[in-house]
Amino acid sequence: MASIKQETISGAKWGMLQKFTMQPIQLIYGMVLARLITPEEMGIVGLTAIFFAVASQLSQAGFGAALIRKIDRTEADCSTMFWFNVGMSFLVSLILFMLAPWFTRFYNQPELLWLTRASAINMFLSSTASVHWTLYQCRRDFKTPAIVGCITSLAGMPVCLSLAWLGWGVWALMWQGIFTTILSLAIIWIISPWKPHFIFSKASFLELFGFGSKLAISGSLNTLYMEARTFIVGKFYSPADLGLYSKGRHLANMVPNTIIGILGGVIYPVLATVKDDDTRLAHAYRMYIKASTLIIAWCSIFLIALANPLVELLYGKAWLECVPFLQITSLACTLNHLNTINLNIMMVKGRSDIFLHLEIVKKTVSIIMLLYAATISVMAICWASAIYSLMVIMLNAHFSSKLLGITWKIQMTDCFPYLVLAALSCVPGHLCTYTTLPPFIQLIIGGTSSVLLYFGTLHLIKESTYAELYNTIKNKILPFKSI
Repeated sequence: MASIKQETISGAKWGMLQKFTMQPIQLIYGMVLARLITPEEMGIVGLTAIFFAVASQLSQAGFGAALIRKIDRTEADCSTMFWFNVGMSFLVSLILFMLAPWFTRFYNQPELLWLTRASAINMFLSSTASVHWTLYQCRRDFKTPAIVGCITSLAGMPVCLSLAWLGWGVWALMWQGIFTTILSLAIIWIISPWKPHFIFSKASFLELFGFGSKLAISGSLNTLYMEARTFIVGKFYSPADLGLYSKGRHLANMVPNTIIGILGGVIYPVLATVKDDDTRLAHAYRMYIKASTLIIAWCSIFLIALANPLVELLYGKAWLECVPFLQITSLACTLNHLNTINLNIMMVKGRSDIFLHLEIVKKTVSIIMLLYAATISVMAICWASAIYSLMVIMLNAHFSSKLLGITWKIQMTDCFPYLVLAALSCVPGHLCTYTTLPPFIQLIIGGTSSVLLYFGTLHLIKESTYAELYNTIKNKILPFKSI
């Protein structure tokens, strides 16, 4: 069996190829699209997101994570998962399709009728490839999904921009989603070595469902909370407010979600193979914490410091009202990745029961906070979300420490130096925003000074995690020492 570091980097490099190849392209794409679609139109697209996100979680029932964790998976397991996913997705898609008129009346947005129905059809289509993607993770083949993801994303962008240019508005985004789904399905069904059999095993279902159902409920609660903000802003405030709020959150989460997306797609399937070796697991997780914090801390604080010129340059002055949402969300993002890592520990150790109980408690508290904040303003909703995110880090760390011994104190000791250095390095850049210099010049000066101060200091002091990452980029060697 390959070492943890070899499998991690093998997977991570393909995730990095996909993310870091696509991020600059998507950034340019977003800049153009923001000038073709208004904040109000962007907000309309997100009005029903909460219903589809929760429906997707429930329809999959956590079978993907259960299948990855099961080392001795069989054809009966895979086919059972496939038919369950397809059947449940069809059922929930049909329900959402039939509820479309209610969404239209609830939000008083006539366009939602067929937007909702198109989204329901798209969700069902996506379910027919979920097992194929899961099996690539099981085989720890991260190359194929990365390449297919790049191809479909690149193909969908000109479709959306062309339709937006022709004045299709929100339907430009919808047709992009449908086009990329169909293209992705066509590719994966052709290239995947696995095809479903007409098998449905009751024993396989009960085994996978026993573990996965708790994760599905937990995921649904988390999704419900994450998307409840969109629901409340969309219902009680204007679509333009929702568009601005969503844009700020999206930009703030771009880099953290990229890093966690790369690691998250690799950590669980790789470490599930050594789930009983606590020493290796603990060492590996601390390396993940340090490496992700090193990058995320700087990126998030940089966004806080230079939010104004960045938004104006990327999206234009019409989107400047999203700056406060961007800054508050970025504050939470400095440490929010620890939640993902801590919850991953519970999944690897097979404690989906703790995972579920925690989610019930946390989401009950979070919904109370959210409902109270909703009576105040959109800004209050954003602050409530940030405060909640920082609070639950300690709670998740407390329970994960009982399984692996990585306490809250240890995690903060690993993170704190990067946070302090990132904040100090961004001070000169933030001061530039108070000048009358053009946004582009502010970003050049602020970005250059921050990069030199942050990464230059790490380089000079020969900080260990930075040194390994730097050597990986420079010499194309593995970034982590033996785990």
